[in-house]
Amino acid sequence: MTLSLRAMRYLQAALQQGSITAAAEAMHVAPSAIASALNQAEDAFGMTLVTRARAKGVFPTLAGRDVQRRIDDLLERYDALLAGVSDLQSGLSGTLAIGFNAPIAPAFLPEICAPLLAAHPEVTLSFSEGDNSSVQKGLLDGQFDVIIFVAELPNPQIATQPLIFAPTYCLCPADHPIAAGRAVSVSQIAREPLILLDRPAARGYYMDLLEQSGEELRIVATANSTEMVRSLVAAGIGVSLLNMRPREVPPYAGREIRCLPVSGASSGVTLSLGYAPGPKRRLVQMFIDKCTAFCDGPEGAELIVPNDG
Repeated sequence: MTLSLRAMRYLQAALQQGSITAAAEAMHVAPSAIASALNQAEDAFGMTLVTRARAKGVFPTLAGRDVQRRIDDLLERYDALLAGVSDLQSGLSGTLAIGFNAPIAPAFLPEICAPLLAAHPEVTLSFSEGDNSSVQKGLLDGQFDVIIFVAELPNPQIATQPLIFAPTYCLCPADHPIAAGRAVSVSQIAREPLILLDRPAARGYYMDLLEQSGEELRIVATANSTEMVRSLVAAGIGVSLLNMRPREVPPYAGREIRCLPVSGASSGVTLSLGYAPGPKRRLVQMFIDKCTAFCDGPEGAELIVPNDG
């Protein structure tokens, strides 16, 4: 037989008050509830915990005193647990673990997080980069409080908050002939030497778009980082397709590049936040709010190349 926390609190009150009536008044219940809890406890522990004297109250036995000390300790630790979890939920301190897949996250996450850390010095941020699948798995495994990822197929175990839709754009050297136009077609891109971002899902996504042209594709290089793709393009090796841009940050190669809308294409990806469904820690909600405000504002608009319609 098990003993509920409520029954243990009633037992504790009876032993502390030395009276079923006084314990009932202290717990705001009927005396019968206290008496029932005493009986349940004695049945559960298999021994007499109190002696009952009519009109004089209840007195703990030697075993009852030992059980009382153990229950006092258990309930004290239980109450401390509840208080600690409440502080964790409502407090603005501790570690916020963030998993991210967005290849250009380093270009905008620090700007979002700097004011948060300045306002709340007791907060520590932990960043971990991964692919779309690994960051989702990390969230489900409890490694992350929140993730930034491309929400392609909805997972019922992950609640999502869309941040920004990023249309696909063409990246080319600034002195390339197609850079003179306001936009470029998929066919024009497909006829050029191609550099592909080789990340899970991204490669297939870009290949599907390019193959719509019917052109024979010539892939001259692949890279699994956005910055390497940008630098290869800047070096004049070829052109590429991407979805987000790090605003006006030049590539490591140092040469100028152009970002051109892809005419006639409606493709793109939606960058989203992911977190566990249900009530969230105040710190997690604050991070969500700051990311949303950033992406909805002019800074977020600089991260994308609007489609020409």
